[in-house]
Amino acid sequence: MNVLVIGGTGLFGRKTALHLLQDKDVSLVVAMDVNPPKEWMLKSIDKYKDRFRFVRGDVGELEDIINTIKTYSIDRLVNWAFLLPGVVEANPRLSVKVNALGMCNSFEAARLCGISRVVYASSEGVYGPQDEYGDREVTEDDPMHPGSGYALMKQFAEILAAQYTQQYPGSINFTALRPTIGYGHGGLTPLLIKQFGEIISFPAVGKPISFEADGTSTSSLATADDIGKFSTMLIKAPSSPHTAYNVGGPPTSLQDVAKVVRKYFPDAKITFGKQAPPADRGKRGIPWKVSSAPAKQDFGFTLQPLDEAVLTIANDARLEAGLKLIKG
Repeated sequence: MNVLVIGGTGLFGRKTALHLLQDKDVSLVVAMDVNPPKEWMLKSIDKYKDRFRFVRGDVGELEDIINTIKTYSIDRLVNWAFLLPGVVEANPRLSVKVNALGMCNSFEAARLCGISRVVYASSEGVYGPQDEYGDREVTEDDPMHPGSGYALMKQFAEILAAQYTQQYPGSINFTALRPTIGYGHGGLTPLLIKQFGEIISFPAVGKPISFEADGTSTSSLATADDIGKFSTMLIKAPSSPHTAYNVGGPPTSLQDVAKVVRKYFPDAKITFGKQAPPADRGKRGIPWKVSSAPAKQDFGFTLQPLDEAVLTIANDARLEAGLKLIKG
């Protein structure tokens, strides 16, 4: 099995590549991206480097994807190429090229090249704010209420997949992943992803970190490793019982993460301010109560416990800094 990971050097893509390389059924992993792999990514996959290739390519250019598929005899495709909130608002045209046209290009390349299995990026953003669903977990069967250009493009991706399925029946089996706040070492945008990553990465290498917020606001979290692991499970399967899966854990705050960080790094300098969560936060943004039950029922997938997630991210930061890895 030869797998192409588009966006393969980004936060989710590099972890998807790692988990694929760790799987004995995968012969080759090709990461296509506009940016080359970071040195610490290459360190993390060093023992598998004979089965890894990097190709500089743009998801907005159909020919780049097709050429890569043909060159490396690709038979499965994962698309993690997307721009996140913050970048989307700052550069609308580029965001449409990557998040909308790029997704369509990946589907069209799969069709033209006879690839029958595609896993791609959606988002919990398609659901809209928590208040749309009350005080309960959001499920994949709930109606969508996207409230941003980013979320609309994720919903558009799912609509596109449905259209390809209808127009070319039996040709491609699609599965969307709807991650919650997907965090990890090196995450930069939006702010929540950056904060949940840096509250671990900074203390792991001896750096202090401070926040204006009081750290009590909760989010549903999924590590980049969780997403990479589940992506690998999905891409190996010929199809999936559901067309889309949530990937997110129970409501968790920065204060919750800080407690675990201090277990590994007792001298961690983490300070919080007095800024409380806004009273109307449930009326905007994204949900913090999200069910991942179908992923467990269909594939036996479970997310890392918070203790393991913090350890994984801390060791990624230490790997980049050239420090000795720690054990749980």
